[in-house]
Amino acid sequence: MEYAVIDVGSNTIRLCIYRKKDNEFIRLLNTKETVGLAGYRKNGALTPAGINVACEALNAFKSTLSIIKIKKLFVFSTASLRDVTNSEVVVDEIEKRTGFEIDVISGTMEAELDFLGASKSNKLKNGLLIDIGGGSTELLEYKDAKEENCISLPIGSLSLYSMFANDVIPNRKEQKLMSEHVRNLLQDIDFIQNKRIDTILGIGGSVRTIKKMCSKKYGIKENYFEYTDLCNLLEFIREYKKASTNLIIKVAPERIHTTIPGIIIAREIAKYISAKKIIVSDFGLREGYLYHQLGGNNNDEELHAK
Repeated sequence: MEYAVIDVGSNTIRLCIYRKKDNEFIRLLNTKETVGLAGYRKNGALTPAGINVACEALNAFKSTLSIIKIKKLFVFSTASLRDVTNSEVVVDEIEKRTGFEIDVISGTMEAELDFLGASKSNKLKNGLLIDIGGGSTELLEYKDAKEENCISLPIGSLSLYSMFANDVIPNRKEQKLMSEHVRNLLQDIDFIQNKRIDTILGIGGSVRTIKKMCSKKYGIKENYFEYTDLCNLLEFIREYKKASTNLIIKVAPERIHTTIPGIIIAREIAKYISAKKIIVSDFGLREGYLYHQLGGNNNDEELHAK
């Protein structure tokens, strides 16, 4: 039986289709529309143009779903609709124009579902999970494979870009301001103060893009990269603008403007907790959401992402 999940994010809207077989989730389809909803805000509210872009993407996915037999569809949103001042009006309008029922999840729930999804395909012991989205960044500390503390920061790769950048590629001064802003946010998180956490488990498009860039430039084949790779990559970006821009275009052209802010967020977090290694998970929020919905509502046996 097949299940579909649509994730309405701040940078992309993504449709994933899974098959449940022998208590496992097998991903059959993973497609996205880059919409950049965080860039359609005015005075904290999502603009009519932003609503139009979201509806166009969702209705395109509706066409895809019309030719596939799906047992159940789940649609949820994160900071893209959660953090706008007109959230309720926006959600009502999008639901009316698309026919989808949208579940707006909290930042804390997002972090917990990140962990739930990632834990199904990674051997977790001790570390810090991070999910760098377009409009928010979730941090969750886990010990002995169990969550300890979590928080959602009101900053992501796209919102950070929108706050400080005036061109497609942020200049050195803008990058410095981004770094300072992220450090200021980290100083308010009690559970990471004066703490050394060796391993980061990273999920989401920003972290996967960093891994692709490290693989391309440094020949890394494992599912992780070192903190030193992250620092070297950022230094390369600052020293060689043209070459680094070409690298971004090769691995993630749709993230040309958000890649550097994402790298800065990852680097500042890793530096703050003295992390040595960043493991990249292919599974996370969407799988966690599906597990939560089916495991909680259908009394199924434990489900696993594959």
